[in-house]
Amino acid sequence: YYGDHVELSDDGTDFASSFGIGAVLGTKFTWPKDNPTAEASYLLTPEKEIIWKKWFSLYNEKMLSKEPYLGNLYDIGFDKPETHAIQKGNTIYYAFYAENWKGKIELRGLGAGDYKVYDYFNEKDYGKVSSESPQINVEFSKFLLLEVSPE
Repeated sequence: YYGDHVELSDDGTDFASSFGIGAVLGTKFTWPKDNPTAEASYLLTPEKEIIWKKWFSLYNEKMLSKEPYLGNLYDIGFDKPETHAIQKGNTIYYAFYAENWKGKIELRGLGAGDYKVYDYFNEKDYGKVSSESPQINVEFSKFLLLEVSPE
């Protein structure tokens, strides 16, 4: 799946909505100058370059676009917050989306045992969960990307 050009997203920098579902990241950026025939400016500025580098580095590191999407774990029309999951080996990558969320989330699809929970975008450790009680309390705006791996 190819994500739409990030410049066409809500704020022009929303890589998370493509990245978290396992899409190939897309952009229309130009460098070192604007395309004179384009309707808008897609110039890669130094400020944008910082954001672009972070997202494309994560993309290259995780390569979630090559891994199986676990579409049977959540119902995006019913479950809140909107949640997507991708399996890579023994690790599950979860993407949660909401304008603002404060409360419990459930990490579905875990096998038996204990797991480390890590927000790999913000580099925050959420500690451990067990497959018997796979919920944690979180607070986020826009998105939360979690890497959940066996202990």
